[in-house]
Amino acid sequence: MKTKTKLFSLVSIIVMLLVSACSSSPAPVAAPTTSVTGNEVVAPTVEQNTAVPAVTEEPLVTTEAKTEGPITFTDGTGREVSLPAVPQRIVVAGKATPYVLDTIFLFPDVAEKLVALELRNFDTQTFLGLVDPKVKVSPMLEKDSGPEQIAPYQPDLVIVKNVSLGKLGSALQEISIPVMGMNLETPEFFYEDIRALGKAFDNSARADEIIAYYHKIEKQLSDRLAGLEEEDKPSVLVLQYSEDGGEVSFKVPPVSYLQTTMVEKAGGSPIWTEIDAGGDGWIQIGLEQIAAWNPEMVFVVNYNGDSVETAQKLMASPTWAGLKAVENQQIFGYPADFASWDLIDPRWILGQQWMATVIQPQRTTDIDLRAQVVNFYHEMYGLSDEEISNSILPLLDEIK
Repeated sequence: MKTKTKLFSLVSIIVMLLVSACSSSPAPVAAPTTSVTGNEVVAPTVEQNTAVPAVTEEPLVTTEAKTEGPITFTDGTGREVSLPAVPQRIVVAGKATPYVLDTIFLFPDVAEKLVALELRNFDTQTFLGLVDPKVKVSPMLEKDSGPEQIAPYQPDLVIVKNVSLGKLGSALQEISIPVMGMNLETPEFFYEDIRALGKAFDNSARADEIIAYYHKIEKQLSDRLAGLEEEDKPSVLVLQYSEDGGEVSFKVPPVSYLQTTMVEKAGGSPIWTEIDAGGDGWIQIGLEQIAAWNPEMVFVVNYNGDSVETAQKLMASPTWAGLKAVENQQIFGYPADFASWDLIDPRWILGQQWMATVIQPQRTTDIDLRAQVVNFYHEMYGLSDEEISNSILPLLDEIK
């Protein structure tokens, strides 16, 4: 009985907040406490203490909606979403928000509609400030914020990764706040999410441009690798490396994950798929299993460190001596700028190109990776040559 009373009180408070906001001129929403260093605002509630665009008291700037009336579309998770109009106040919340934010920023002017966002990790804060420094409002939600923290921002739409649709999405819908889920887990899901964002933002033309850009690169790669025989595909192992208190552990991705797809599309043969029991999440393995597979190539990702340095460390480890990948100097760390190129982030297309040049170098000699990086940040995020040279390329010294 106490639980029901507490839930009723919470919903009542939220409803009163919404009614109060609609019945009077909205006052500026107070952002969470921040500390200021020079011209940067640092949000202490996020996991990484990096710079974010400055929060000001100026009113939210929005773009003129091109479509009047309600919008109905199917999001990337298969749910139907109905909005009374093109959303002008957007909140990004829940788990895995860096992937969601980096994806919606592919659409110009969307950043100006963000009234609040929840950040998790990686260097998303710094990157978003680089992409759109004119953002006026960017208060940070606390980690795992619920409807009572989100509702006061009066969002027209809350965007979440699909893993947050259950608990958070249901709670928001109960108080009539529209929620859109994004999947992003494979290239096909990525394209579905882009199409859905195009409809939600009334900018399907931009969605078509994004998809055409990715499709063009995928086709170029598939054309280069056409006719590749199975015996010409090296055995490849993708490893997630982690270290805790001196204890090192390794994991491999499930078959359904992007990393597996990337290996296959880059002309390699993923060697670990036989142990996938259909679970959700990376699969723990030991050194004995790695030795038994004895892959010709190993690709390493270290989400808590430098993947390239980690690969070099494994190459020099006596424990790894004797493996084919070590003998042939074929252990590689995934490149990363503001995020690793193996992640379900728009940068996966760069990771796909890089992996193809490593696995099938003779078929990809004409791919200029640095030129591809410049083109990507031009076309997808509108960065200038100077911004790319100063802020992106220095993070990619291993890319020739």
